[in-house]
Amino acid sequence: MRTITLEEHYASPSYLDGPGKGLKEHAKDFTGPRANLLEQLSDVGDRRISEMDAADITMQVLSLNSPGVEQLEAAEAVSIARSANDFVADAVRRNPTRFAGFCHDSNHSPG
Repeated sequence: MRTITLEEHYASPSYLDGPGKGLKEHAKDFTGPRANLLEQLSDVGDRRISEMDAADITMQVLSLNSPGVEQLEAAEAVSIARSANDFVADAVRRNPTRFAGFCHDSNHSPG
């Protein structure tokens, strides 16, 4: 039987420098089970796959961590959303049988 999990969060570098910078700052004080949170969120490779294997997860559908980019100015939101989408698309290309991804929309109208 295949197990597919949905909305498994990830954090791209542009996300952590943008809307996730608060999380990045607070993570410095995390201890216990949350101590490695940023490392886990940023990993869309071997470590995550190893953890998936240990939990008998066949595939994860990756979703950008919150908060999203919708609170940013349009140009910055589009740039970070595009970067996050490229980040997750690369993870899917490298491991297409293990990952799928939700596209992150900047939620801004053109113009």
